Amino acid sequence: MRKMKWASALVAVILSINVGAVAATGDAFDPLKLSLGSNDILNYVVEDGVIQTGSFIAISPRSVDLVEQRRIWQWCDSLMAQVCDPTKNPKDLQANSILGPCESASQENCIESLAIGKDPSNLVNATLIRKISGITFDPDPKYNYPGGSTISLWDVPGVPSASGLTTYAITSAMKLNFRNGAFQVDDFYTGVTPYREEKGNYRETKIDPNPDAAPERKYLWGSDQFCVFAEDGLCGVAQDFAPDTYIKLKVRIPNQVGGWFRGRIKDPVLDVSNFSSKNNLLTIQAAPVTVSRLAIPRLKSTYTDQEKLWQINNGGWGNGLLQATGPQAGIPQNSFPFIAYYRDALKDTSSGSNTFWNVSTTAWGEGSNCLQDKSKILGVVSTNALAYDGGSPSFVDGALNYRVSGLHLKPDGKTPVLGTYNLVMRSEVARCLYGFTSAPIQAFVSISGGDTQVIATTVTGESKGWLSLSAAGFTFSEKTITVKISQEAEKPVAVATPTPTAKPAVVKKSTITCVKGKTSKKVTAAKPVCPTGYKKK
Repeated sequence: MRKMKWASALVAVILSINVGAVAATGDAFDPLKLSLGSNDILNYVVEDGVIQTGSFIAISPRSVDLVEQRRIWQWCDSLMAQVCDPTKNPKDLQANSILGPCESASQENCIESLAIGKDPSNLVNATLIRKISGITFDPDPKYNYPGGSTISLWDVPGVPSASGLTTYAITSAMKLNFRNGAFQVDDFYTGVTPYREEKGNYRETKIDPNPDAAPERKYLWGSDQFCVFAEDGLCGVAQDFAPDTYIKLKVRIPNQVGGWFRGRIKDPVLDVSNFSSKNNLLTIQAAPVTVSRLAIPRLKSTYTDQEKLWQINNGGWGNGLLQATGPQAGIPQNSFPFIAYYRDALKDTSSGSNTFWNVSTTAWGEGSNCLQDKSKILGVVSTNALAYDGGSPSFVDGALNYRVSGLHLKPDGKTPVLGTYNLVMRSEVARCLYGFTSAPIQAFVSISGGDTQVIATTVTGESKGWLSLSAAGFTFSEKTITVKISQEAEKPVAVATPTPTAKPAVVKKSTITCVKGKTSKKVTAAKPVCPTGYKKK
């Protein structure tokens, strides 16, 4: 199964951490802001969907800097830079393109609109504040290159986040690779995050003004490791969403984007319509989810062999003041055993929680070709689990299976963490999996794992070509969510049965012989009587 790799090698290059930073009231939980000892290593489950927050064009690394022990990237300030010139068909040429707000009715590859509110049927339209400063790139249709913008900031009057602010940032990005003479979209991500502005010693990502700078040193990365966005002297610090918030986002994206999405959303309504010959209009309306997190400091000197192996496999990052490591949430073969290993030490209790609203493309599911059509968007699977299967559900033994894992209790050590799960997919996918007809579809969702089996609350609906399933209220350890889909029997067309014509009753008759002298006559009737002058013989 293909796994999404979102320029993860860059994380170690750009990360710079302030140990012991104190969060302001309303700030979202950030494991990297925990106060740790100088010899501690922070072990935590890394939230998926954290991508490059700036646009770039680069040659991905094929070698290692032996002095700095890091992968060498070669950065370009345009497609015309010698090392990235498409006419030379460079190997390993890739780009990250941030989508900006749409500036015209016909513009492609942009954010069309944002609306947020408490009532999903009466959302408040957001107004654009500005795009942040940063590196941008002009589009080049000849190479199918969409260009690159910056993160956009929006205001939604009267709809505050948990901190009381009405400001929200949108990060929509595409990962592209250069193949066969043109850029191809491999992955897409979009997310909305409440933020507050904080002044400090922050730097935006810039191109080194030194004309003699080597290509691999061309970019100067900003200290944006715990910022939603970073500019010179300014950081957008993430806030949590207010309870009962709904978000509707419309984005124009290349129709190359297909297959499955995974998400940190709840009760999504998905719509995909044609916008142009190259773009679809993707509309997602959903609520955020609250994800309980795992973060635990460990003395490096006390690391077990297992922890040492994990640090090698997962990598490490930091700036000398703080070191961190951990698996990605959506890679279950790494994150599930990691959670199980630290469960007892943490008393099965979460370290904090975050609210998220984002979706990203993901690997297809196994078990059926019906799940692997990349020519169109097939659906989205989402959960608030700490760790989960990173792809779409897999089709096994006639059912769609999806695994999740998490810690049982919230940070108070008393309140259970309750899980949510949503699956929205094209109705035609379900019919393909089971060979169904056009008759109505129904589904049953069950949650199994641990010592007991729990049947979760389910909601099933089919509307406008999409099938929606949900489960909620289950608690965490390691669980498997199983969806079994069935179909109502098609009712035969009723045919009116004609009322039969009543048949006349059959009258029983008898015959007698009547005589008059030498003359005789037979009389047949129900009640035969001899004629006058005749006598019955």
